[in-house]
Amino acid sequence: MLTGCSKPEGSKEVEKVSEKTTTNKDSIELAALVRNLYKWHETSYFNVGFPLKADSASHGLFTGIDWNAYNRDYEVFKRTNFFSDDFLARHRAIAMTLDSSIRQASVEWRNPEDGVPVWSTDTDDWCGCQDYPDNYWQRLKINNLKFNGETAAFNWSWGKEEGIDPPFKYEMKAKKINGSWKISYLEGFEHYGTVSDYKKIMSPHKVESRH
Repeated sequence: MLTGCSKPEGSKEVEKVSEKTTTNKDSIELAALVRNLYKWHETSYFNVGFPLKADSASHGLFTGIDWNAYNRDYEVFKRTNFFSDDFLARHRAIAMTLDSSIRQASVEWRNPEDGVPVWSTDTDDWCGCQDYPDNYWQRLKINNLKFNGETAAFNWSWGKEEGIDPPFKYEMKAKKINGSWKISYLEGFEHYGTVSDYKKIMSPHKVESRH
């Protein structure tokens, strides 16, 4: 009876082919999603989404996140359909952390004229890079793609020919929602800290080193 319940060899082969076809389809869709994301970012909407507010009533010092500007950016991010809800929730949580840290910071850390503020990563969080090839989204390649149910983890690079050693790569994750892949994780946004992290950076003995 056990033998009679086993699947024919042909059936197993069909399952393997079907699984491979699905994986290839997902790979193609993820590559398209990533390229479309970066084309949008570079050509239509370069904002990272954490605008700081400098208030003239406070002598031009940073007072926190500019929530009006933030909410406009946030709505744009949502309308792209590139991102999962948990990515968007994480993005807002970062904004709230930055806002809280700025409000607690002493005056010497909140002057916009003192260069890059401590709450900035000083890079493009969307790609974790400062310099990049022209139209790099056209040449992005997905590497180390790993599926786990309806989630995928991978990194992308734009190749070795730019003379970068070691070759540049950037970690991402995606989640399939209602049959469509959405970005759920971008490595660059991990560079933002907690309120406690920023307190340590701004501890009294580090004020001099900032300048």
